[in-house]
Amino acid sequence: MIMTFEEVEPKRKKISQPLPSFSSLPDEITENILARVSRWNYPSLSLVSKSFHSILSSMEIYKTRSQIGTEETCVYVCLRLHNQPYPSWFMIWAKPNNQTLTKQRGKIRFKKDPAGNSVIPIPIHSPQITSQSTTVGHEIYIIGGPCDEPSSSVWILDCRSHTWRNGPNMTVAREDPCVFSNDDKIYVMGGCNIDECSSRWFEVFDMETQSWTVLPGPGADNDELRILLAENNYDLVNVIDEKFFVMINGREYTYEPTKDGTWKLLKGQSDSIDHYNEVVASSWINDVIYCCTCDGDLIWCDPEDEGREWREVKGLQRLRDDCTMGLRSASKYAVEDYGGKLMVMWGYSDDIQRENKIWYAKISLERSSNGREIWGKIECVDELTFPCESYEFFDCFCILA
Repeated sequence: MIMTFEEVEPKRKKISQPLPSFSSLPDEITENILARVSRWNYPSLSLVSKSFHSILSSMEIYKTRSQIGTEETCVYVCLRLHNQPYPSWFMIWAKPNNQTLTKQRGKIRFKKDPAGNSVIPIPIHSPQITSQSTTVGHEIYIIGGPCDEPSSSVWILDCRSHTWRNGPNMTVAREDPCVFSNDDKIYVMGGCNIDECSSRWFEVFDMETQSWTVLPGPGADNDELRILLAENNYDLVNVIDEKFFVMINGREYTYEPTKDGTWKLLKGQSDSIDHYNEVVASSWINDVIYCCTCDGDLIWCDPEDEGREWREVKGLQRLRDDCTMGLRSASKYAVEDYGGKLMVMWGYSDDIQRENKIWYAKISLERSSNGREIWGKIECVDELTFPCESYEFFDCFCILA
């Protein structure tokens, strides 16, 4: 009987190889992989293992996200609630749900946001009621105190770790000052008595040196301007090369403290903005200033233009005048840079009924070839519902993280 090789040689048992896992990878590689995942998945991923939790809780992963270009625009909303000493903070979570156009009374209305945003409370204890604020990098700066509660304090919220820290105090206590940030500097104007604090009307915070520098306001010989500033109807619109652009009672002035220290009314500009009421919200997008007035007008200005003329953003009349949720009838506004797009938020309230909803619109922007017009295209209009009966005030921040 002839035996074959297969019959003589016993069958070898196959040994299964273990599947590779994240735990076998170096932390640097795991971090690089997780940095490419949406930040919205971090809370769930941090529950996978202690290693994941450690990596996702560190600041290093956000540095990696910045280096490889995977940062996302995160929207924060701060609400001042009735009879509450501290505001409540929320993140707006984008959760795709493929919403389509909606119809009301047989008419197609604005397209809803396909992101299907949800409101996520942030369990952080804000140190004070938010007053004037600005964003620098991954952080939100709360400057001074609210109305009738002047303060020299500076509070900083790190939007990566959701933790607060104290910044260097200003040299004078201020209430609801005007705040503007540009080129790693924060400029603060007013919020204090012009007669008592004229020599410290402006302060500049240098992010590199972490120190404040005082700049004077109008001199004693400029009675007319001091009277206008005492009425608290002013706004710090822009700062270019230490040249301040200030809107006072609908007229725009320039102030160069490092040169001659004089205030100048921009010639011919009062007519271009005279029909607009007080600016209530502003933002800087791609080197252009966008503002919203209390009448719901969205206007813009190119600071590089010699004429500094304010013009209306074209194509948004329907958003302004809509009978059900138009900007014109709103009472609160916020304007932010949403990754190069214009995000406008607005809410309604009166003495009887206050809502717990905030409307928002995302608007793409296109400038004409001659640079004289900017057209806005409304990509979506939707609403956010907050877990409260009502609110007194809201503020909005867009952060890359």
